[in-house]
Amino acid sequence: MSTRKLWVWEAYFIIIVIFAARKAYALVMPNSPDFLYYFILRSFDPVFYITFNAHVIHVLLNILHCIPLFLYIYKIRFLNPEIWRYLFILRCVFEINGHSYEMNTLIAFFHSNPLLMLLTFLGPLLAYLPSYVACYCYAFRQEKIFS
Repeated sequence: MSTRKLWVWEAYFIIIVIFAARKAYALVMPNSPDFLYYFILRSFDPVFYITFNAHVIHVLLNILHCIPLFLYIYKIRFLNPEIWRYLFILRCVFEINGHSYEMNTLIAFFHSNPLLMLLTFLGPLLAYLPSYVACYCYAFRQEKIFS
């Protein structure tokens, strides 16, 4: 990997770590909107613990997936590729199921301003897309990376 390409990936890695840390912070700090949303949701009915647990698992998987991103950038083999495959699939599943707060926010934006909803949806999608591509390649295409 060229020096410039490596520098871009390193900067991207720092951004992803900051995003993951911010989500973890919002999960545990009582003054964050995420914490308040899930706290109120769990107060209504214990069945909403499922939604909260899906969000917690999503946040943990995002933190954990900083590891294969780092390993992909520096081309380091670590653990069996099967482990990274299962973790990647779990990340994809909980990416869909672990966003109750964000989905309700998008629905509210759609009703008030569809353009704002589109921008709010596309921003994080485009920011996380390289991370998903790198983690996918690390999990499923290791023979190409390390050849």
